[in-house]
Amino acid sequence: MIKVLLVDDEKLALEYLEDIINWEYYGFEIVGITTDAEQALKLFRKHRPHLVISDVRMPTMSGLELVTMIREIDKRVHILFMSGYKNFSYVKQAIRLGIDDYLLKSDVDEESFLQKILGLKEEIQKECAKNQYTTNMILESLFLKNEPEEHYKSILDENEYIRIHKRYYYLILAKNLVPDFIESYLPSTACSDLAYDYEFDSMCARYAPGYDMQMVSAFAVDDKVNLGIFELAGNLISLKEINDRMYQFSRRIIAGLGEKTSCSFSVYYYAKGCSVRQFGRFYEKNKKQLWRRYVTGKPQIAEFSSGLSGENAEAKAPSVSAEQIFNGIKNGDRDAQRRYIERLKIAIEQEDIVTYLWYAKGMLDAVSRFEGSLLGEKSGRRFSMTESSSTYDFRNPKEVASFLEFKMSEIELISGEDSRGSYSEVIQEALNFLQENYKDPELSTNVVAQKVSLSNSWLSTKFKEEVGIGVSDYLNGIRVQKAKKLLDQSEYMIYEVAELTGFTSSQYFSKIFKQFTGLTPNEYKRKG
Repeated sequence: MIKVLLVDDEKLALEYLEDIINWEYYGFEIVGITTDAEQALKLFRKHRPHLVISDVRMPTMSGLELVTMIREIDKRVHILFMSGYKNFSYVKQAIRLGIDDYLLKSDVDEESFLQKILGLKEEIQKECAKNQYTTNMILESLFLKNEPEEHYKSILDENEYIRIHKRYYYLILAKNLVPDFIESYLPSTACSDLAYDYEFDSMCARYAPGYDMQMVSAFAVDDKVNLGIFELAGNLISLKEINDRMYQFSRRIIAGLGEKTSCSFSVYYYAKGCSVRQFGRFYEKNKKQLWRRYVTGKPQIAEFSSGLSGENAEAKAPSVSAEQIFNGIKNGDRDAQRRYIERLKIAIEQEDIVTYLWYAKGMLDAVSRFEGSLLGEKSGRRFSMTESSSTYDFRNPKEVASFLEFKMSEIELISGEDSRGSYSEVIQEALNFLQENYKDPELSTNVVAQKVSLSNSWLSTKFKEEVGIGVSDYLNGIRVQKAKKLLDQSEYMIYEVAELTGFTSSQYFSKIFKQFTGLTPNEYKRKG
């Protein structure tokens, strides 16, 4: 099947393209349909279509800009422009980009369009048969799959076969993101810049000659790591000179990416020449070195060398468990809690990645167990992992420690409510009334004030003074807790839960629910 990507900022135009012919019948597979050029670039990287059919004029990124970026990724992809404008300037630029054709939407009908894409299909099939294997694809397979070079001997000519055995030098680009285990507990704050890997590839090719190097290949290792492969130009030089050259080149890449994208990165270079397959094995054995960027909290440039192996990581792991941490918090053992936080901070100070990850994960696991099960007996305050989490940058390990310290104190505060003095009679009456009538969509501060014979303003002031939060926040807290219990029962639809918990609309319910939990009702339901 020939894979096709359709791009047009007009939905009607996309629908027309999708329906103009029976794509599947003629041997095509539509792998993506989008009105957004940046999303198109993401879909292109994911599916690597053979043919892209795109509009020329789009608001955020023009078709010409999109194709320029696509060409950097794959120079052989076929491009068909369809435009509502007969603009000679566009046509000239399109010709320079080597597109297959520039069609006016007003001239396109089913028959002419079918003949055009069937002609392209024939060209693509011939090229696929001829170029089934490319140097770039082979190097990627050698690295990722540890395939023996001999596997390609019958496919490549002598020079190409020698090339995949050559000694190369390597640059690893690692995104400074929130560690995976934190993202499993809290809403993702991952960088959404889709163009960073394009920028990395482009900069590697552009800047390498200035350091007497040539880029051979670049590809994504996973969604957080990219690899650049280089060969040295000119005469052989010492290992120290190669190391210095790679370091300076890494600095140039970091600086360039800082100007082009909103993401933060660390770069690791490997200056000891070896084949791609050898480096792939070395990377797999030592990739835990990349974890160190989680404890530095800032971009770094470092030599990639023998790092933390699985064996010594296990040997160095602290003996404390998440269960012990949980019990310390649950039992109100302040000394134990202080020890855990202090140990976490020391690990950050010493850049002890194993201890940092162990304690941070254990404490997050322990704290998360209070989610949904801890509710203040008097105030009705519920403990939520996600509440206030947006004010912390979890890429910074010091802020991770501050967040955990804050959440443990919050647990202690809510848990200790039963030891406080009771509320005043009028506020206790208001609390009881809210608990009993939360399903009423007409319930408000004014209704509660009338019930307890206080003015609206006096109730608001006194309620916040004694309970710590406003009447509306307290009521929404009750409703969200009740809603979570209903959502756990799969038979309820979102709108039904909204009605059963007193919300005036499902849209307002979703907004308040996300404010309290960090998730939409649908996301919460899927997570459960």
